[in-house]
Amino acid sequence: MLSVGEPREEAFLLPPLRSDLRLDRGAPDEDGSPMWTLFDPLRHQYFHLHLQGLRLIRHWRAGTSAEDMAEEVSRHGADVDADEVIGMARFMVANSLTVARSPADTQRLQSQHERTRIRWWQWLLHRYLFFRIPLVHPDDFLVRTLPWARPLAGRTARWMLLIIGLVGLWLVARQWEHFAGTFLRFLSWEGALWYGLALMSVKSAHELGHAYVAKHYGCRVPSMGVAFLVMFPMLYTDATDTWRLSNDRHRLRVSLAGVLTEMAIAVLATFAWGLLPDGALRQACFFLATTSWITSLLVNLSPFMRFDGYHALSDFWGIRNLQPRAFALTRWRMREALFAFGEPPPESFRPRRRRLLIAYSTGTWIYRFFLFLGIALLVYHFAFKALGIFLFAVEIGWFIVRPITQEIAAMLGHKWRFNRNVLRTALIAIVLLAALLVPWRGTIGLPAVIEASEHVSMHPPEAARITHVGVVEGQRVAKGDMLVELEKPELLLESKKAEATIKVILARLARRAGSAEDLASEGVLRTQLAESRTRLTGLTQRRDALRIVSPIDGLVVQRADMQAGQWVGTQEELADVVSQHGARVFAYVREQNLARIEKGAQARFIPNDGSHPSVDLRVVSVEDVGTERLPYPVLASTYGGPLPVMAAADGEAPRLDEGVYRVVLETVDDAPAPALRLPGHASVQAPPESIAGRFVRNAASVLIRESGF
Repeated sequence: MLSVGEPREEAFLLPPLRSDLRLDRGAPDEDGSPMWTLFDPLRHQYFHLHLQGLRLIRHWRAGTSAEDMAEEVSRHGADVDADEVIGMARFMVANSLTVARSPADTQRLQSQHERTRIRWWQWLLHRYLFFRIPLVHPDDFLVRTLPWARPLAGRTARWMLLIIGLVGLWLVARQWEHFAGTFLRFLSWEGALWYGLALMSVKSAHELGHAYVAKHYGCRVPSMGVAFLVMFPMLYTDATDTWRLSNDRHRLRVSLAGVLTEMAIAVLATFAWGLLPDGALRQACFFLATTSWITSLLVNLSPFMRFDGYHALSDFWGIRNLQPRAFALTRWRMREALFAFGEPPPESFRPRRRRLLIAYSTGTWIYRFFLFLGIALLVYHFAFKALGIFLFAVEIGWFIVRPITQEIAAMLGHKWRFNRNVLRTALIAIVLLAALLVPWRGTIGLPAVIEASEHVSMHPPEAARITHVGVVEGQRVAKGDMLVELEKPELLLESKKAEATIKVILARLARRAGSAEDLASEGVLRTQLAESRTRLTGLTQRRDALRIVSPIDGLVVQRADMQAGQWVGTQEELADVVSQHGARVFAYVREQNLARIEKGAQARFIPNDGSHPSVDLRVVSVEDVGTERLPYPVLASTYGGPLPVMAAADGEAPRLDEGVYRVVLETVDDAPAPALRLPGHASVQAPPESIAGRFVRNAASVLIRESGF
């Protein structure tokens, strides 16, 4: 007897089917056609059969040729040919649904095992990403306790939950500020611990909800346990047996049972929080309420991962294996749009349903791209550097790059024919490749500030009292013009004392010839005279320094609100004077672009405010030592600027969070200096670079910096 997969000679004989297979009536397909399920108890898998497959199974006779089988089925009113019978037989053999009797069958099974055997690195990769640990076999427990659980989902319970939920929301609305403040107060390590305990309780109830509803409809629940997704634990319930349910609405209820259970907990906990006094019990209700609302609405209802939302959407649309079928349809649509291979769609759907499936699969691909990218970053940050970089590369390569390369390989394996779609796709590809590979970007944008070449902020040399203000804001001043006059009464008193002391010493020196005592003390008197004169000179200099004059020719751009008689300290700014001739620009370049900035390169400064004109510049110097602190807070991220900084103590310049280098630029022409320091960006001419080259260089820079090599 020939086995499936051997060369077809005179006749193809059907292999015997396994006797433990179970055939049940299933839910109709999305177009309403009847379907059946074929259950494999060894692997706990279900296979869906259309009417044609059911007819073949019912007339299956081991040892019958494919031609005889086709004739027998055709005699019962179905149009079947031998190729369909052979195709069905190959499907049954490929899924190990037939009995292996011959040496060829044994060899075939060994070959299948070799092809499906996972290498150690593949096992490790998949195991660390996702694995399950069964903890309990709850089927007997569910059977015993189901009568107690049924009333919780009855009509009376639902109406009571609705009323309690409305009252609970009203109570929370009345105390919303206290509720929101409690949520913010527990955003801490202690709060995370309590939220973790609440999450465990809520998720346990969530999985029991699935299990009870599945058992209510007669399904087996062989195991419940914990699954680890990137080492993050989550509970699971094995509800595979729900595939045999013939009613889509019953499967939908099983899919939504966990979410509805969490919502019920959220409703009861919210209501209790609104009534209870402050204390441990009220805090427990708060944790249960917020955890249930957040996980139900934001996590479980997402249709893009195979959680409750996905299964609910699949049951609602009546499409089994929603994602694989939607992916296959979208890949077909993409291939036809790009290359018009002329292949029929993998399945026939109504136009509206087809558009929905394509939109769903596209959204899932986008969601998964960012999800896997986020997982890669999470793995990188939680592992030590060498392992983190390796796992990051594995995540990106396995889950993002590999599917793309596989799809490209599948498209290249098709039979090509020249048509308008191929021409259009080729032109678009050429344009995109040119945009990526051709070095056309010849400028670098740098965050920068422009200020006058001379900018002086005037402060009192010491605490003093204002006697006269000589300027107003916007006034032009010359070098040496008086801005503010100050006085300090203590200095005037000390100066008068020093002058009096000098007069006394001079008088004693003048009469020393008639005084033996003064004559004997002449040396001491002259020393005291020198000290007093030095002290008077210092006091005079301090008094002169209280007359604040402009050190440059310029414009008073800012003057403090001050008046005569007011006391000011050394930290208070009296006035800002800027030169009206020449301006300078300080820009900051990241390490990966440092080599592209050349001394003498042309540049242009463009202010952010849009009201000041742009200025032509040239690069004067590029510092080769990274800047540690940022003297211009307007460029700091804490104030909405482009440069990321870390928090700094009061009075200190913010510390930069990454390596940047200062670039000094000057104006080409004698451009007027700005009255105030203006933020903007400097567009510096640099050697052209392609987008792909820039990406590779930035990636290499990040890799070298993060790895510490």
